[in-house]
Amino acid sequence: MSKILVKSVEQNVNYLKDGEVKSGYLLRPVRYSTIEADELINTISGNSYVPRAFVSATLYGITDAIENYLLNGHSIALPNLGILSLSCESSVAKTPAEAGVNQFKKLNINFRPSVALKEKLDVVDLELDGVWKCLDLSADEKVYQRINQNHDGVELPNGDENEAVNPDGPANGDNGGGGFAG
Repeated sequence: MSKILVKSVEQNVNYLKDGEVKSGYLLRPVRYSTIEADELINTISGNSYVPRAFVSATLYGITDAIENYLLNGHSIALPNLGILSLSCESSVAKTPAEAGVNQFKKLNINFRPSVALKEKLDVVDLELDGVWKCLDLSADEKVYQRINQNHDGVELPNGDENEAVNPDGPANGDNGGGGFAG
């Protein structure tokens, strides 16, 4: 069974009309790293006994084909994963005369997971890997402090209570990645 580490992070959740900001703690998955093509190719080759060169050529061929189809208006169904498609961000035209290409802002890539993948998400175990308090919610570049809670619900700093923690660093003090990524 799969297990995902999550962190509870304080963030702004609602801006009120009078300028007051409400905050709360929301869960975010820990992101360990980005798997680069070489690592993916090596894993596929090792798990399938297909030579690395064949996996590499196939992977790059698939990505070129996906890019080509998407940029020409097609949706792409990826078996057991889901569907990739494009959508537009645009301004609102109030009349048919205002409607047109000038409404365009940008294209986005959407991913709609398959039913099989959604079902697998429903059975993933979650493990809390820390609670992070934002030291200044109004700052552009936010700094977080890791906190814990005792059984009475009282927040207790983890380590030096005055130490500001870079949540993008390694999780649990290790050097293997797993730090908070906002």
